Amino acid sequence: MRMELALPERFNTRQALRYLGISTEEPDSATRALLRRAERTLRAAAGPRAVAVRAARDDISPYLQGNDILRHLEGCGSCVLLACTLGAGVDAALRAAGASDMAYAVVLDALASVAVEQTADAAEQTLRNEEREEGQFLTGRFSPGYGDYPIAVQNDLLRLLDAPRKIGLCATPAHLLTPRKSVTAVLGVAGHPVTGRRAGCANCALRERCAYRKEGKTCE
Repeated sequence: MRMELALPERFNTRQALRYLGISTEEPDSATRALLRRAERTLRAAAGPRAVAVRAARDDISPYLQGNDILRHLEGCGSCVLLACTLGAGVDAALRAAGASDMAYAVVLDALASVAVEQTADAAEQTLRNEEREEGQFLTGRFSPGYGDYPIAVQNDLLRLLDAPRKIGLCATPAHLLTPRKSVTAVLGVAGHPVTGRRAGCANCALRERCAYRKEGKTCE
Protein backbone atom coordinates (compact mmCIF):
# COMPACT_ATOMS: atom_id res chain seq x y z
CA MET A 1 0.00 0.00 0.00
CA ARG A 2 1.50 3.30 -1.11
CA MET A 3 0.31 6.52 0.52
CA GLU A 4 0.63 10.09 -0.69
CA LEU A 5 0.74 12.23 2.41
CA ALA A 6 0.50 15.90 3.29
CA LEU A 7 2.63 17.79 5.76
CA PRO A 8 0.81 18.61 9.01
CA GLU A 9 -1.23 21.78 9.04
CA ARG A 10 0.76 22.85 12.08
CA PHE A 11 4.27 21.74 12.90
CA ASN A 12 4.99 20.78 16.49
CA THR A 13 7.41 23.64 17.10
CA ARG A 14 7.48 22.89 20.82
CA GLN A 15 9.07 19.54 20.01
CA ALA A 16 11.51 21.17 17.60
CA LEU A 17 12.60 23.52 20.39
CA ARG A 18 13.19 20.55 22.66
CA TYR A 19 15.41 18.98 20.00
CA LEU A 20 17.31 22.27 19.90
CA GLY A 21 17.68 22.37 23.67
CA ILE A 22 15.77 25.67 23.83
CA SER A 23 13.15 26.54 26.42
CA THR A 24 9.70 25.87 25.02
CA GLU A 25 8.10 28.58 27.13
CA GLU A 26 9.01 31.65 25.10
CA PRO A 27 11.71 31.37 22.43
CA ASP A 28 13.30 34.63 21.40
CA SER A 29 12.29 36.50 18.27
CA ALA A 30 15.32 35.31 16.30
CA THR A 31 14.47 31.67 16.97
CA ARG A 32 10.85 32.22 16.04
CA ALA A 33 11.93 33.83 12.78
CA LEU A 34 14.20 30.86 11.98
CA LEU A 35 11.36 28.43 12.69
CA ARG A 36 9.02 30.34 10.35
CA ARG A 37 11.68 30.34 7.65
CA ALA A 38 12.28 26.61 8.14
CA GLU A 39 8.56 25.91 7.86
CA ARG A 40 8.36 27.75 4.55
CA THR A 41 11.33 25.78 3.27
CA LEU A 42 9.84 22.44 4.29
CA ARG A 43 6.48 23.19 2.75
CA ALA A 44 8.20 24.01 -0.53
CA ALA A 45 10.71 21.14 -0.51
CA ALA A 46 8.97 18.15 1.05
CA GLY A 47 7.20 15.42 -0.86
CA PRO A 48 5.98 13.15 1.95
CA ARG A 49 5.16 9.58 0.99
CA ALA A 50 4.75 6.27 2.74
CA VAL A 51 4.43 2.60 1.93
CA ALA A 52 3.11 -0.19 4.13
CA VAL A 53 2.62 -3.91 3.84
CA ARG A 54 0.97 -6.41 6.16
CA ALA A 55 2.67 -9.76 6.78
CA ALA A 56 2.21 -12.79 8.99
CA ARG A 57 4.58 -12.58 11.91
CA ASP A 58 6.01 -16.02 11.17
CA ASP A 59 6.83 -14.96 7.61
CA ILE A 60 9.06 -12.12 8.76
CA SER A 61 10.48 -13.73 11.89
CA PRO A 62 14.09 -13.50 10.57
CA TYR A 63 13.70 -9.71 10.68
CA LEU A 64 12.33 -9.55 14.22
CA GLN A 65 15.64 -9.77 16.04
CA GLY A 66 16.19 -8.91 19.68
CA ASN A 67 14.10 -9.22 22.82
CA ASP A 68 12.56 -5.75 22.73
CA ILE A 69 10.75 -6.12 19.41
CA LEU A 70 9.45 -9.54 20.49
CA ARG A 71 8.07 -8.06 23.71
CA HIS A 72 6.50 -5.26 21.69
CA LEU A 73 4.72 -7.78 19.47
CA GLU A 74 3.40 -10.04 22.21
CA GLY A 75 -0.12 -11.21 21.37
CA CYS A 76 0.21 -10.17 17.72
CA GLY A 77 -0.04 -12.76 14.95
CA SER A 78 0.61 -10.29 12.15
CA CYS A 79 2.65 -7.16 11.57
CA VAL A 80 2.50 -4.06 9.45
CA LEU A 81 5.78 -2.81 8.05
CA LEU A 82 5.85 0.94 7.44
CA ALA A 83 8.29 3.30 5.75
CA CYS A 84 7.76 7.04 5.48
CA THR A 85 9.93 9.79 3.98
CA LEU A 86 9.85 13.55 3.42
CA GLY A 87 11.71 13.00 0.14
CA ALA A 88 14.99 14.05 -1.43
CA GLY A 89 13.99 17.72 -1.66
CA VAL A 90 14.38 18.13 2.08
CA ASP A 91 17.89 16.64 1.98
CA ALA A 92 18.79 19.15 -0.72
CA ALA A 93 17.39 22.00 1.37
CA LEU A 94 19.39 20.84 4.39
CA ARG A 95 22.61 20.72 2.37
CA ALA A 96 21.99 24.20 0.98
CA ALA A 97 21.28 25.58 4.45
CA GLY A 98 24.40 23.94 5.88
CA ALA A 99 26.54 25.56 3.22
CA SER A 100 25.24 29.07 3.83
CA ASP A 101 23.75 29.55 7.30
CA MET A 102 24.61 27.06 10.03
CA ALA A 103 22.21 28.46 12.64
CA TYR A 104 19.34 28.17 10.19
CA ALA A 105 20.51 24.69 9.13
CA VAL A 106 20.29 23.44 12.72
CA VAL A 107 16.76 24.78 13.12
CA LEU A 108 15.71 23.38 9.74
CA ASP A 109 17.10 19.97 10.68
CA ALA A 110 15.17 19.96 13.96
CA LEU A 111 11.90 20.99 12.34
CA ALA A 112 12.37 18.40 9.58
CA SER A 113 12.82 15.72 12.25
CA VAL A 114 9.54 16.82 13.80
CA ALA A 115 7.83 16.90 10.41
CA VAL A 116 8.77 13.34 9.50
CA GLU A 117 7.52 12.06 12.85
CA GLN A 118 4.23 13.90 12.42
CA THR A 119 3.95 12.54 8.90
CA ALA A 120 4.62 9.01 10.15
CA ASP A 121 1.95 9.58 12.81
CA ALA A 122 -0.53 10.44 10.05
CA ALA A 123 0.39 7.32 8.06
CA GLU A 124 0.05 5.22 11.19
CA GLN A 125 -3.38 6.67 11.90
CA THR A 126 -4.53 5.80 8.38
CA LEU A 127 -3.38 2.21 8.93
CA ARG A 128 -4.99 2.12 12.35
CA ASN A 129 -8.34 3.24 10.94
CA GLU A 130 -8.20 0.63 8.18
CA GLU A 131 -7.39 -2.18 10.61
CA ARG A 132 -10.14 -1.07 12.97
CA GLU A 133 -12.68 -1.48 10.16
CA GLU A 134 -11.61 -5.13 10.00
CA GLY A 135 -11.85 -5.54 13.76
CA GLN A 136 -8.08 -5.46 14.20
CA PHE A 137 -5.86 -3.33 16.42
CA LEU A 138 -2.33 -1.98 16.05
CA THR A 139 0.50 -1.41 18.47
CA GLY A 140 2.55 1.73 18.18
CA ARG A 141 5.60 1.97 15.92
CA PHE A 142 8.86 0.23 16.80
CA SER A 143 11.83 1.19 14.63
CA PRO A 144 15.19 -0.47 13.96
CA GLY A 145 17.80 0.97 16.30
CA TYR A 146 15.35 1.24 19.19
CA GLY A 147 16.28 -0.86 22.20
CA ASP A 148 18.10 -3.98 21.06
CA TYR A 149 16.35 -4.13 17.68
CA PRO A 150 19.32 -3.98 15.26
CA ILE A 151 19.50 -1.02 12.92
CA ALA A 152 20.87 -3.42 10.28
CA VAL A 153 17.30 -4.75 9.87
CA GLN A 154 16.48 -1.44 8.19
CA ASN A 155 17.79 -2.68 4.84
CA ASP A 156 15.63 -5.81 5.01
CA LEU A 157 12.48 -3.85 5.84
CA LEU A 158 13.04 -1.56 2.87
CA ARG A 159 13.45 -4.57 0.60
CA LEU A 160 10.27 -6.21 1.90
CA LEU A 161 8.39 -2.95 1.36
CA ASP A 162 9.93 -2.39 -2.10
CA ALA A 163 10.54 1.09 -0.71
CA PRO A 164 13.34 2.10 -3.11
CA ARG A 165 11.03 1.69 -6.09
CA LYS A 166 7.78 2.81 -4.50
CA ILE A 167 8.84 5.88 -2.53
CA GLY A 168 12.53 6.37 -3.35
CA LEU A 169 13.70 5.36 0.13
CA CYS A 170 16.98 3.44 0.44
CA ALA A 171 19.61 2.70 3.06
CA THR A 172 23.37 3.08 2.97
CA PRO A 173 25.77 0.18 3.69
CA ALA A 174 25.89 1.59 7.24
CA HIS A 175 22.08 1.17 7.41
CA LEU A 176 21.32 4.89 7.45
CA LEU A 177 18.20 5.96 5.61
CA THR A 178 18.42 8.13 2.52
CA PRO A 179 16.68 10.53 2.19
CA ARG A 180 17.65 11.29 5.77
CA LYS A 181 14.31 12.49 7.06
CA SER A 182 12.63 9.12 6.89
CA VAL A 183 11.24 6.48 9.24
CA THR A 184 10.91 2.71 9.11
CA ALA A 185 8.92 0.80 11.69
CA VAL A 186 7.11 -2.40 12.61
CA LEU A 187 3.63 -2.36 14.14
CA GLY A 188 1.92 -5.41 15.61
CA VAL A 189 -1.60 -6.44 14.58
CA ALA A 190 -4.02 -8.33 16.83
CA GLY A 191 -7.72 -9.06 17.12
CA HIS A 192 -7.82 -7.37 20.52
CA PRO A 193 -6.55 -4.01 21.79
CA VAL A 194 -2.76 -3.96 22.04
CA THR A 195 -0.30 -1.24 22.82
CA GLY A 196 3.09 -2.93 22.61
CA ARG A 197 5.89 -2.23 25.06
CA ARG A 198 8.66 0.29 24.69
CA ALA A 199 12.21 -0.74 25.39
CA GLY A 200 12.75 2.02 27.96
CA CYS A 201 15.62 4.43 28.47
CA ALA A 202 18.13 1.87 29.72
CA ASN A 203 18.31 0.13 26.35
CA CYS A 204 17.60 3.02 24.02
CA ALA A 205 20.26 3.70 21.39
CA LEU A 206 19.66 7.44 21.78
CA ARG A 207 19.99 7.58 25.55
CA GLU A 208 23.33 9.44 25.56
CA ARG A 209 22.05 12.29 23.37
CA CYS A 210 18.36 12.32 24.23
CA ALA A 211 16.88 15.79 24.72
CA TYR A 212 14.24 14.39 27.08
CA ARG A 213 16.80 12.80 29.40
CA LYS A 214 18.75 16.07 29.54
CA GLU A 215 15.57 17.63 30.96
CA GLY A 216 15.04 14.78 33.41
CA LYS A 217 12.05 13.53 31.41
CA THR A 218 11.19 10.61 29.11
CA CYS A 219 9.42 10.31 25.77
CA GLU A 220 6.62 8.18 27.27
